[in-house]
Amino acid sequence: MKLKETFIRRKKEVRGRAVGFRIDEVRLPNGKTAVREYLDHPGAVAVVAVLGKKVIMVRQFRYPVGVETWEIPAGKLDRKENPLDCVHRELREETGYTAGRVRKLISYWPTAAFANEVIHIYIADRLKAGTADPDDDEFLTCKAWPLKKLYLEIGKGRIRDSKTLIALLAYRAYRS
Repeated sequence: MKLKETFIRRKKEVRGRAVGFRIDEVRLPNGKTAVREYLDHPGAVAVVAVLGKKVIMVRQFRYPVGVETWEIPAGKLDRKENPLDCVHRELREETGYTAGRVRKLISYWPTAAFANEVIHIYIADRLKAGTADPDDDEFLTCKAWPLKKLYLEIGKGRIRDSKTLIALLAYRAYRS
């Protein structure tokens, strides 16, 4: 049996500035119909910005969870934007750094059950310091963290942002 679900019709769509929400009717593999509700997202990039044995992290308040988080630099793709271009833009905007070399690490779906977002994670090194230029609604603190400390923080459950966890653990695997 094929597991594919087939789109029948869009029942509702709500568009925000950054994301949308859709409700679709689909045909199931057994011929019955069902409703699928999901977040429509243009995708994002994140970057493990390596400075020697340290990684550049940004701290910001995340309204949906109500706390300040330490995360790797990241940002939403503009519609039809090349992810590599977005990595360079977000790294400079959030940290001030520019990268002499950028390599793809991994892409993944953070919540495939209810969103179509894909996050592309890159490694950036050969960094040159500069001046950050965050968006008007972004208030960030930037700090270089030793990798060993980041892995200890992960083990203690103090880093909870999924893209940061996945990126740092994938980077550790990549290095070994």
